[in-house]
Amino acid sequence: MNRDHLADVSYPVVFKFDNQELMTSRDSKKEIAFHAYGQGWDLLKLKLNWFVDPIEINIQNKKKFKYILSSQIRPYLEDRLPELDIRYFLTDTIYTGLDKVKKVKMKVYLDREEIDLAKDYKIDGTIRISPEYVMATGPSSVLDSMAHKIVIRLSDSDIADAYKEEISIPEPASDLVSYDTKKVEVAFGVTKFKRPFTE
Repeated sequence: MNRDHLADVSYPVVFKFDNQELMTSRDSKKEIAFHAYGQGWDLLKLKLNWFVDPIEINIQNKKKFKYILSSQIRPYLEDRLPELDIRYFLTDTIYTGLDKVKKVKMKVYLDREEIDLAKDYKIDGTIRISPEYVMATGPSSVLDSMAHKIVIRLSDSDIADAYKEEISIPEPASDLVSYDTKKVEVAFGVTKFKRPFTE
């Protein structure tokens, strides 16, 4: 291992950002792979990820934030690994995992098929949901892939009186998305069917 060798190795990279317009859309810890020449122990340390502190790169360009060229990381690597000769990179591009922050209004719907009323009762009038819309915040690519609606269900059954309760809304499909509220109020009236008199 004290001899010089050629090997494919990688080095961890973490992308940072200082502005509120960007956020992480997936794992922001990446690795840059390259072919290097150097002492066997130094190459083995990279292979096994021993005592390797990630390179932190601050993304400041709001227009070019989704990826960075491997050649742009070369100076950082040469500072960290002066004992190695970087021959070439195995990939040209590294994706940062960053995305623009987006806000979307999601309409709240009550699952009417799951409403359990008492026998011979029906909903009287309209179902009121407050707030009617919930603001979702998250990475643009994640929100664009989600349905822009939230469906809630009642936990009560055998309802025979006017209903008014706070209902917890389901958690977002992605843990990268947050809602501006966790509960909505649902209210509606009920009435008994009027059946014609029969002998």
